[in-house]
Amino acid sequence: MDYFSILDLAREPFSNSPDPDFFFHSRQHQDCLQKLELSLLLRRGLNVVIGDVGTGKTTLCRQLIRRFAGKQDVETHLVLDPYFLNASEFLATVTKMFCGKKPAPGSLDWQVKEHIKQHLFRKGVDDHKTVVLIIDEGQKIPAFCLEILREFLNYETNEFKLLQIVIFAQKEFEATIRKYPNFADRINLYHQLKPLSFRDTRLMIKYRLEKSSNSPKTLNLFTRPALWAVYRITSGYPRKIINLCHQSILSMIIQNRSKCGYFLVRTCARRVFTEKTGGWKKAAAFGLLATVTAAILVLLVVPSSRLGTFPGWVIKKAQSAFVQDPAPAETFKAVVAEVGPPAVRAEVNPEDLPGENVPPEADMAQAPKPTPATGPEAQQPLKSVQADPTQQKAAAVAEVASIDFPAPETVRPEVPQAQSSPLYTAILGRMTLQRDETLSRIIQKVYGGFNSRYFKSFILANPDIEDPDRVEVGQRIWLPAIPARVTAPGKPIWWVKVAETDSLESAFNILRRYPDSIPPLRLVPYWIPQTGMKFAVVLKQLYKDKAAAADQMELLPAELSSDAMLASLWDEDAVYFADPFFGRRP
Repeated sequence: MDYFSILDLAREPFSNSPDPDFFFHSRQHQDCLQKLELSLLLRRGLNVVIGDVGTGKTTLCRQLIRRFAGKQDVETHLVLDPYFLNASEFLATVTKMFCGKKPAPGSLDWQVKEHIKQHLFRKGVDDHKTVVLIIDEGQKIPAFCLEILREFLNYETNEFKLLQIVIFAQKEFEATIRKYPNFADRINLYHQLKPLSFRDTRLMIKYRLEKSSNSPKTLNLFTRPALWAVYRITSGYPRKIINLCHQSILSMIIQNRSKCGYFLVRTCARRVFTEKTGGWKKAAAFGLLATVTAAILVLLVVPSSRLGTFPGWVIKKAQSAFVQDPAPAETFKAVVAEVGPPAVRAEVNPEDLPGENVPPEADMAQAPKPTPATGPEAQQPLKSVQADPTQQKAAAVAEVASIDFPAPETVRPEVPQAQSSPLYTAILGRMTLQRDETLSRIIQKVYGGFNSRYFKSFILANPDIEDPDRVEVGQRIWLPAIPARVTAPGKPIWWVKVAETDSLESAFNILRRYPDSIPPLRLVPYWIPQTGMKFAVVLKQLYKDKAAAADQMELLPAELSSDAMLASLWDEDAVYFADPFFGRRP
């Protein structure tokens, strides 16, 4: 099937060949490339780039060659497989690359080395050229080749090395380097490639689609939850991202869909990344163990009088936390409770952006540890001590079971009466989806960002949603209370608050009425002991002084300025569910 024409593509967007045209300049790859280019031009000698399988080493290698292809004063040579049987074979290969012909028959190794040295002196000193030897798959280099490379690095003038060496290798090469300190001491640049962040994963997919498209319009073939699924499944490894995206697009066409959704990507991942198992007996035993464990956890925390009222999805949620992931404890923690102490506000520089409520284009992979959306930790005072992991898991199951009740109750910790105080509810409120609204956009507007913590907590709070990418107009959804990690600036900040209500949907309707408002609006849900849950609608712009904020308030349209007011300080006891300090800085 030629899916190029079906999707209006000019070429294969997710080819697994290291095509330099598809090289995506992620932050780390661009940084590595710039460092290599500078080191080679300065003729510093030995450079080593280390990375796991599939992190883009070969593509980076090809891109480096491409950059120097147009430079007349740079001569590059590539060794794809550095595994040689003996030193003579390696020297003969290098001589053929540098000089255009192999050594004369019967030449001794020292004679070949001398011939190479004289050639490098002619190229580097007489012709003023930079000779670069690039070695891919460097983990295959034998010990005798390392010794020869070390000798090559001794060929130098008073100003520079005559031969520039770049080695791209997998992580096991680190152990090899440690065995030979004389070689390691000559390394000028040592760079480690890491997997991509969520931001770079999303941008890489977008970049490849744009490069292969026949039309200038943006080609969005993946929903936002699907992009997150790609990142989560592949852990940000470019090769895995490419393979999974390729299979997802093929499945999308076969199923006659217009976009790849979250569950389609998950289904394709099970085919692409098949893991070895111990057979059906081990799978059956593990499934039984997961079911029994989930049942025991429920029985530990639920009174016998309530067992009959439990919906079936409670057990399924608890069981799936153990079955769907090879690390059940971590999965249970992340998917069911995402436990952790609520964040405490701290004084920071106002230019430092808070890390929890990241915008869609921000780097999700570097977000701080999540705070609890539900579960017993969200029910305790802010200075409480984190519970035992076993108790957290058990309490998490009970909390999941309580999410589906129509009227959420105010959460109170089970502590002595002298220490008890009412805390916020586990649910912010309920909303009705309108036309052209997506779940990811709702999450982004309510919490000020979209990441895995928000998405998982939302799915748990809405078990009736089978496919997050396919929701109907008029569907009612719950929005869980997920405390945000807030960092206050070190100097006064002013807001223009255009409205404040006790209802989530009422506040959200203001954003609906003014989607393209100038200046733009945002939502800040928060809770304080005196008045309970509140939903403030404020301008996205933050102001450094009261006069500037007042001037902006005067420019608001009449329908927004009627209830508008200036605000500088929030209540000290406030618990935020979207960071009020995250906005356009003054």
